[in-house]
Amino acid sequence: MSAVAIPIREISDQERKDAELLAKFEVYRDFTRIFLDGFVLINSQRKILKFNQGLCAAFGVKAIEIKKLATIDDLITMPNPSGVGSAVDEILKATGPLRIDEIQASRESGDKHYQLIVGSYPFFDAKGEFLGACIILRDVTAETNLQGKYKEKSIQSVTDPLTGLYLRRYFEEQVDTAMVKLREINQPPAIGILMFDLDKFKSINDGFGHQAGDFVLVETAKILKEVSRKTDIVGRYGGEEILIVVFGATREDLCKVAEKFRQSIEEHQFFFEGRKVPVSTSVGVSMFQDLNDTRDNVVARADKCLYAAKANGRNVVYSDFGEKPDPERVTPEGQGGRPDLGAAGFGH
Repeated sequence: MSAVAIPIREISDQERKDAELLAKFEVYRDFTRIFLDGFVLINSQRKILKFNQGLCAAFGVKAIEIKKLATIDDLITMPNPSGVGSAVDEILKATGPLRIDEIQASRESGDKHYQLIVGSYPFFDAKGEFLGACIILRDVTAETNLQGKYKEKSIQSVTDPLTGLYLRRYFEEQVDTAMVKLREINQPPAIGILMFDLDKFKSINDGFGHQAGDFVLVETAKILKEVSRKTDIVGRYGGEEILIVVFGATREDLCKVAEKFRQSIEEHQFFFEGRKVPVSTSVGVSMFQDLNDTRDNVVARADKCLYAAKANGRNVVYSDFGEKPDPERVTPEGQGGRPDLGAAGFGH
């Protein structure tokens, strides 16, 4: 018998790139096994190479069905919140880690809708050519819908009549409900608390009148609501104190967000009856350390940071994540060191 020659198929350039992408991804495989969120690994052509059961659960799709799909776009439609292109388009152009909030996603011809927070990590070959990205998808539809139900049911019953911000009991209920769910599934919390106190607010009331003080509170509330995400909860804690609950955040996120809020208020021009009113705010930042932490403890740490900010010049941000004896000052460039007692120039 004569031997039959079996043709050897050449590996395409895309297949080589996919193999390299999978090899690079394998380094992080142990981390992905503990992900409670859904994740998907796609190549530069948007093809799905890897995914977990969290992705199946998030969208109610069987693994065998996902394997049949040509691209991630066949699984989920994710418009870019900026209005330009899709979230996947932005991910494929990113040169570093990326996070996109408030994605209004949909499946099956738009019949099923999801509110997503998406993060991605890109992979490149030795020459710097983009190979693909790992995308982590967190479904926050339930939290968003719960806020929507509150609004539809009776917005007046859970909001402050002056500022339109949520009342204290509302965000306390939201935080407690979220923690109960996280404890049930043993998922580490990613919930932060930002506390704001307008600097020298009594001086505004005394110097410009109480109507000016009310005006400043209303304007400040507008600024914070405009800068915050839809999934954040902005509430009036009492008097001139405002509290913001940030879901799905890291420590670095919280510090950056707090500084962004502070700068927005500092840069805003407050004019009341033709007179400019000087306004700034001090900010305290903390977050849940673990599932045993309590809302009261987190608020107490944020409040402690707030007083540290007041004592060290005002118009600054201080954070306390429970690891050091004293709050630390947060600078525009990131989290700083110990309190600078000579920072009086930041005050008014």
